[in-house]
Amino acid sequence: MTGNIESALQLAIKNRDRSIAMLREFVRIPSLTGEEGAAQKYLAVILETAGANVSMEEPDVAAMFDKYPHIAQYPTHWQHDLILPYEELPTMEGLESSGLEPVLNYDDRPNVVGEFKGTGGGRSLILNGHVDTVTVEPRDEWTFDPFGAEIESGCMYGRGTSDMKGGLLAGILAMVYLAEAKVQLRGDVTVESVVNEEHSGNGTLDLVRRGYRADGAIVLEPTSNEVAIRHAGGLYWQVTIPGCARAPGARWSGQTLEGVSAIEKLPIVIEALVNLEKSYNSKPVDDLMEQGRAIFSMVIGRVSGGHYETVSASEVVLRGGAYFSPIAGDVREIMTSMAAVIDRANSQDEFLCDNPARLQFLHHDDAMRQSQQLPLAVALRNSLQERNCNSNIVAGPFACDARHLVNQGGIPTVIFGPGSGTQAHRPNEHIVVEEFLECIEHLIAFIASWCNEESEQDFDDAILGASSSSSGI
Repeated sequence: MTGNIESALQLAIKNRDRSIAMLREFVRIPSLTGEEGAAQKYLAVILETAGANVSMEEPDVAAMFDKYPHIAQYPTHWQHDLILPYEELPTMEGLESSGLEPVLNYDDRPNVVGEFKGTGGGRSLILNGHVDTVTVEPRDEWTFDPFGAEIESGCMYGRGTSDMKGGLLAGILAMVYLAEAKVQLRGDVTVESVVNEEHSGNGTLDLVRRGYRADGAIVLEPTSNEVAIRHAGGLYWQVTIPGCARAPGARWSGQTLEGVSAIEKLPIVIEALVNLEKSYNSKPVDDLMEQGRAIFSMVIGRVSGGHYETVSASEVVLRGGAYFSPIAGDVREIMTSMAAVIDRANSQDEFLCDNPARLQFLHHDDAMRQSQQLPLAVALRNSLQERNCNSNIVAGPFACDARHLVNQGGIPTVIFGPGSGTQAHRPNEHIVVEEFLECIEHLIAFIASWCNEESEQDFDDAILGASSSSSGI
């Protein structure tokens, strides 16, 4: 090496004010899903200046659907507007027959890939992060300007600070300081700044489709600098509950079933879904990483129905999500369990028996599971401990793009970054500035160590569930 790791670390320490200023500038560039272009250009300049070979390519929807017909998703602003039977979603045929007009496309929304070529013989690494953020609504619940990047009591406030501009920039700055210190790595490092993670994961999926691979990958999502090797899956659903629209006189005349309000049947369906959650979480868990954690969470997020106060509701629509640990089963098993409890609820009610509530699945995010002995995870944890950071190998609580890197790409992957997942999508989202700065230094040390070691380990044995879906997890 013409430079050494210590000089890169000293550069990071010396340039802490610079790192903070760059994060503030980054956060001040709005990059909501569908509006990532300006932020991507900002990062591309940083990577090019650091000496990376930079490419900017818009995701190819048709190619993704062709290769991953039930993994790729339509880039609408929120797929919950697309109601199709699961087997038709999200195939191109199903989309075309739905009549749904696309809300978004990938014009001027490129992925940014910066490749730092090594001298040869070392392990390669991908640093992955998404540039898009969720909405700032409800705006009136923010105390701080969502794009102000204000700093108060050691925290920087703004949309994307934790999820996940802090982590993405930490990875990029680690490479910047390594380059400025002239540290020559043996292995290649590929930095991936992707679009559309919040509403599909298509950005990362397209890079996997294009063939980007490495001996390991770090998804820089917020984990409070813990090392996560698994994450939950999500299944998004809708239940339509029927009723009979009648004025009050229909019931007064004794025609009870002729005037049933769908709202009266709502508790039956909700109870069935809540009891399913309780059933999953009452099962014994023999996985040490999952003990003490809920392995299944049913979120009922939206109810709509009825038109007038004195007319029984002819229909109620219930929407929500089921979030599940990999050990709870694969997505097909979860779908089967949900269908069974709705069928049982229908069969036990006189009205619903003849007028059943109808369950539909909207889209899903696969779970991801890997071994606790994953060499990449062990190496990162050991590197952190050497730096007096008592990081643990944990199970991540939220779905992210790691699923595509592992399940479709077969790449050993950890989730590691500054910030807390509890801050994601919330008003007054923030990140502890010191945690962001420490993450840069942690990444410098690990990248230099990982990429200067020869690849001797067969990583395939350490990956569980590296397939085209979450089946078998």
